[in-house]
Amino acid sequence: MTQWELAKCVGKTNLFYSEQEVSIKFSKQLCEDCPIISECLDYALVNGEAWGVWGGLTFQERRVLAASRGLPPPSRREVTHGTEAGFAWHRRKTTLDPSHETCIPCRLAYNAKQKERQADYRKRKELK
Repeated sequence: MTQWELAKCVGKTNLFYSEQEVSIKFSKQLCEDCPIISECLDYALVNGEAWGVWGGLTFQERRVLAASRGLPPPSRREVTHGTEAGFAWHRRKTTLDPSHETCIPCRLAYNAKQKERQADYRKRKELK
């Protein structure tokens, strides 16, 4: 059983999910002398972790390693812009990179869904 509390990244995991090169470099350096680096990497490979740095490797590096070990490679679903799910992706991206901006089609889709929810709520309230 992995003792995650021994990990060097405890309290710093936001950096491990950034797509910025400087964060990736810092994350990899932190992993180098981590006492659970191999367990972390094994966990990521077995569970198909598709985001972030795990065990000192990025998504692309884990894909190659998984294939060489005969494991199914991690995969990412592409973002469908102009949907509520696309808006949620942008929100997650913004928490990691505050300079990221939500695209207009995703904003419009989210706003339309919110209006629909409000209308449904008002109808249910009137029926009571």
